[in-house]
Amino acid sequence: MIALLRVGSFAVNLVVFLGVAMWCGLSVLMSLVVALALFALSWWGCGALPRSKAASEDATRDAEEAARLMGARAPAFVAEVPGWTAAAVRANAFSYGLLVGEEVAPEDRVAILAHEIAHATTGDLFWEPFTDGPVRLLHAAARRVPPLWVTVFPFLMLGAPLARATELRADALAARAVSDYSAVLRRIPSSIARTSTLLYPPLPQRIRHSARYS
Repeated sequence: MIALLRVGSFAVNLVVFLGVAMWCGLSVLMSLVVALALFALSWWGCGALPRSKAASEDATRDAEEAARLMGARAPAFVAEVPGWTAAAVRANAFSYGLLVGEEVAPEDRVAILAHEIAHATTGDLFWEPFTDGPVRLLHAAARRVPPLWVTVFPFLMLGAPLARATELRADALAARAVSDYSAVLRRIPSSIARTSTLLYPPLPQRIRHSARYS
């Protein structure tokens, strides 16, 4: 299902990028160049790092432990970001880095980072700029510039279902590796709620889903 959603999401993004450029009067060739440029912008945007600082030794050890539990390579770097829960980001084409919010409790870090490592090991970071990346970036921009909301909806056709499906898959993989994963989700509703949007499954659904795999 995720593979089909990826293909469909990429097709929707390509059609929207090409269609807008051609609607503006550009030739097919120039429209294709614009579409490729927009995908390149999405690639850059999905890999751009927020303001952060090197993680503490404890957080770095937790990240290494999470990678061990997930059977994955250790992250290339671990950084702390205020106001976030956690995220996995591309370090390069072959490795990933982890961001973790300073407000995440130490006892919850391994479970939370295991979820992010799942995104890295299943290829989500590679495909994101071409599939659900554009809608994520537009959604973030529209929260700051409300008129941009009108540009978000075409990308939601398959981008949002794909984002929800990959989120639930990462929950399942993390729950298999970390025995108390669903309990961790129950303990941090306020942190997760701030990042829960139409792009992500509701927290109660995530808790129920992950409990099946614990």
